[in-house]
Amino acid sequence: MKAAVFTGPYQFEICDREKPVPGPKEVLIHIKAVGICGSDLHPYMGDGIDRRQPGIIMGHEAAGDVEAVGEGVTRWEPGDRVAINPQINDETCPMCRRGLAHLCDHSLLIGSSMRGFLDGAMCEYLVMNEKQLFHLPDEVSYDEGTFLDPLGNAIHLVNRGGVKLGDRVVVIGAGTIGLLTVQTARLAGAIQVIAVDLSDYKLGIAKEMGADLCLKSNDPDFLEKIKKETGGMGPDVVIEAVGIGATYNLALQMCRKRGTVVALGFTKPELNLAIQQVIYKELTVVGSTGYADECETTLEYMRKKMVNLDKVITHRLPLKDVKEGFDLLCDKNSGAIKVILHP
Repeated sequence: MKAAVFTGPYQFEICDREKPVPGPKEVLIHIKAVGICGSDLHPYMGDGIDRRQPGIIMGHEAAGDVEAVGEGVTRWEPGDRVAINPQINDETCPMCRRGLAHLCDHSLLIGSSMRGFLDGAMCEYLVMNEKQLFHLPDEVSYDEGTFLDPLGNAIHLVNRGGVKLGDRVVVIGAGTIGLLTVQTARLAGAIQVIAVDLSDYKLGIAKEMGADLCLKSNDPDFLEKIKKETGGMGPDVVIEAVGIGATYNLALQMCRKRGTVVALGFTKPELNLAIQQVIYKELTVVGSTGYADECETTLEYMRKKMVNLDKVITHRLPLKDVKEGFDLLCDKNSGAIKVILHP
């Protein structure tokens, strides 16, 4: 089979790999579509390369068809359309037993080397345990099916922030997950959603996605405008989907007293934060990683077309053009948001 192997910063090689064979409880999937995630980009550019070590097959946002099943598989049969949950858990640790499998003490992620070297889906075929798969509804395309992970993350973000009817929400970062969060915050009942970014192009898409107001974070009057637009108090919930100190501190500054800041983005393990804002405003700061029981909700949102993915998917390329896809995402002037590869 053909596979896109990451060989070092700004480098990929299309290689021939042996087609995998499913073992007990495993399913062989013919990959039809795989998305490039923002977390793949940083190692590609040489930053945090331990997360995607050279020699790995990246890709954790994928959908395809079941081609064969191993011994003991009862839930799947050849021809089934599936979306992949790339978060692998051991089912036995304290977190798993509490129903928090995404926080498994021994979790792995396909296409990542952060917790263990595990090849991903930027290839023609992939073997996964049957429990990692979800039925892809007929109304959902393979390209849309790759959004089980990013849309699942966006829904989990909103749930972690406790967004409720009447809340005012700010989303910092209008990348893939930020744009999806603009929509899911509205679905959760937010009466006002404000999108923040530096890109006029991305903010324009956020507006089309339903953002009531779009602001550039480098506007010298940014904080004053936020305060004015949120009734003089600040937003109830701020979701940070960028991951740098400046935007996190902006989130803490703008959030209303006793409001909530949800942390998703990160580019470095540690940041300098304005802790005084947290203390004196009694802010709640919560982390968000992956998704727990949101898979079925995510697929149902897609089946019912409750979330617009058309504007988020900006490029579709064959697997052999994987480097072009990554380069498009690295180019701030390319207009690329989500690039889908077709093996």
